[in-house]
Amino acid sequence: MMDPKARIRRPALTLWLLAGTGLLLLAYGVMCLAIGTGVDDVLEKARGGFSGKDTNALVAMMNSNDITLKDRNLAVWALGQLGDPRALPSLEDLVTGGPCDHAAAVCQHELRKAIRQCRGGVNITRWAWKPLVL
Repeated sequence: MMDPKARIRRPALTLWLLAGTGLLLLAYGVMCLAIGTGVDDVLEKARGGFSGKDTNALVAMMNSNDITLKDRNLAVWALGQLGDPRALPSLEDLVTGGPCDHAAAVCQHELRKAIRQCRGGVNITRWAWKPLVL
């Protein structure tokens, strides 16, 4: 015979598991939305200041010496999030092979991540926001 307390614990455990799963899915959705919004913001800035569409405008923004390093790094990040292989040559041209020097050049760590994404690296959020941004 089953212990009466065990019958009470199972529904409570199930409820906690469902609530935990729901919270994880909500957090994932918020993360996807935040990344997509960030990429869209950088794309808007690139489209407004540089010729070309999407990837080409971001590449021009990344290579421009007329904007801040912060904005150039944002362009690198957005290119990595988009994962467009057409950006690879331009990204690879900026790799110095040395450590990051955030005062003088784009972030080498962010460049390596962007290159990995453009070579087909896994991006678990792209599917959710990319159709809304491009």
